[in-house]
Amino acid sequence: MIAVGRPAIERAYGWKDWSACSNNQTCFKVSNPSRATVGTNAGYFNGFDGRYPEGGLGSACTVFLYKDLKGWHYVNAGCFQNPGYVPGRGDHVSVAGCANFRAAPALSAQVLGCLGNGTVVDVDGGPVYQDAHIWWHLAGRGWMAHDFLVGPKA
Repeated sequence: MIAVGRPAIERAYGWKDWSACSNNQTCFKVSNPSRATVGTNAGYFNGFDGRYPEGGLGSACTVFLYKDLKGWHYVNAGCFQNPGYVPGRGDHVSVAGCANFRAAPALSAQVLGCLGNGTVVDVDGGPVYQDAHIWWHLAGRGWMAHDFLVGPKA
């Protein structure tokens, strides 16, 4: 999973890998690989961007992937200096209008409600890959597609 996600985030953000970084370049470094999380055909791992060699002036990053019969595939990443912009406790819903949450992690599942932009939610389950989406369970609500829980790339 990391072997697919690391070069994908580096391409997406225009960074080099930490091991190939030169002085004062912004590069990406994977955090503890053993803390990567794998759910149902989806997963994520953490890292950070920073200036080489000191590692400062960067952000924490979470890289999201899904898995099918051909292997792991990069979806996107969220980089942030403050919590609340990737799935977890205190995340913010990012949407124009409202985002549905459902009884199960599937597009065909019953819609239980809709949350507006900026709503603060706590993610307590997932990830699950179904119907070409990664899904996260929102505490006390239901399942929401990943697309609405990761803020746009800065």
